[in-house]
Amino acid sequence: MEETQKGTRIGPLPGGRRGASGPGAGRGSMRAASRARGAARSPSSPPHPSSPPEGLVSAGSSRTQQAAPAAGGARRMRWTKSMNENALRAYYRAKGEETVGIAYRSRMHCFFAELEPSIPVTEQNLADRVRYIMRSKIFDDAELERLRRKAIPSSNESAMAGDAAPHSTDQHPHVEAAMDLPVVVDSNDDEIVSHELEQMRSILEEAILETGSTPLKNRPRLPPIPVSKRNRGVVRALNPMLVTYLEASRDLCEKDSILFGAAVAVCRIIGAKLPMAGRATTQSSAIPAWRKRIEDRIAKARALIGRLTSFRSGNNRPTIMRTIRMAFAGTNISLSQPDITQELTERIDDLKQKIAAWGKRIRRFIERSRRCNQNRLFQSDHKRLYKPFERSEVCGAGPGPDQADTVAFWRGLWSEPVNHSEGPWMEVVASQSASVTPMDPVTITPEDVAEAVRRAPNWKSPGLDGLHHYWLKGFVVCHAVLARQYQEALDQRSLPSIFTTGITH
Repeated sequence: MEETQKGTRIGPLPGGRRGASGPGAGRGSMRAASRARGAARSPSSPPHPSSPPEGLVSAGSSRTQQAAPAAGGARRMRWTKSMNENALRAYYRAKGEETVGIAYRSRMHCFFAELEPSIPVTEQNLADRVRYIMRSKIFDDAELERLRRKAIPSSNESAMAGDAAPHSTDQHPHVEAAMDLPVVVDSNDDEIVSHELEQMRSILEEAILETGSTPLKNRPRLPPIPVSKRNRGVVRALNPMLVTYLEASRDLCEKDSILFGAAVAVCRIIGAKLPMAGRATTQSSAIPAWRKRIEDRIAKARALIGRLTSFRSGNNRPTIMRTIRMAFAGTNISLSQPDITQELTERIDDLKQKIAAWGKRIRRFIERSRRCNQNRLFQSDHKRLYKPFERSEVCGAGPGPDQADTVAFWRGLWSEPVNHSEGPWMEVVASQSASVTPMDPVTITPEDVAEAVRRAPNWKSPGLDGLHHYWLKGFVVCHAVLARQYQEALDQRSLPSIFTTGITH
């Protein structure tokens, strides 16, 4: 073997690389030599346990398309189109067996390993990649549907059967738990449809029964639902389930309770926060951070005063002595000096003055905060400003007026017959109104209800029932029932109190 020294030029190395001259040539030659030894390894040596067996690579494998890691560190893997397609195939195949939870991820990882055995990827990395593919719209809807049909055998069979028989125009939607969140998509897989629709039906039935037995004042406050395909899909999936409940409703109040229960079911399915303590919102009673800090200082100072007083009284327990040494640490005061009692008294007085100053600071800050809050409310919200004063006045007032006296007072004003003297203007009004034709009888149709609901704001403040217009727009099956019940109420000239009572301030 020919010896070389630093700075000399060496010949070609295995793998087509040439050695470099200069101080870094030694390290380069060592790396090249190690690669040469790896290349010269006997072919009969067993492969690494993590390497895939030969012949298991699928037709769509992208072994040659991966970027080789750079010398000195691994480079981020580049996902090609075929790798993304195989990831979706594995995802759809795994989700065809499990539609709830995250148990599908291990099967998805196994399926992907069969399709791409040369790609080292973990379950979490694969799930993140599938989520990225779904969100970034790398493939359009038609391509996703084609990959799903190829991945799920039952979908292929139903597709072949559909070529021989005519398709139905609409298929029942089902909720697919993609990435642990339900997403409503159209599918021909009857098994998945029945499974997820049954789960949603049970949630809907439970919510309707729970709402029917809950008073209006104890109903939860429905949160605004973000506008998304996923949320609209859940509402569409529950829409046909409401037909049975709405047709069996006897009046507007029962219908309103059913719709509110359906709204609660949607919130539970999509995971929206639903406070169950009633709709009345109370101001937060959290203590501000600045007040907590000052109160902590006061508590520590009072505890130290107690230890100092106990030591001054002759208590020499180890815990007391340790606290006293820490209190006088960093000073020139020794616990054995003759005038230690005077030093203790001065330290106790100093702490008491600090506590008094901190207490005044808290009161000053509270007063300033109250004053600034009142000034802000005076500019923005008079109702909230005056409500505390009205409440204090009502609490201090005496008993209310007697009911009999109140009835007698208003009866004397409204129930006594009075003979009015009609002026000449009445004849003028009567002659002008003679040509007015009476209005035709009003007939309320489902189209009228849909048009009225369409123009209403989605999340405008609701009435006593707590039901926003968004739910009347989403649950379109209620329009026919609403039209019929409104027509009955119009003909009978009676409405439930829930529609004639409002919230005023």
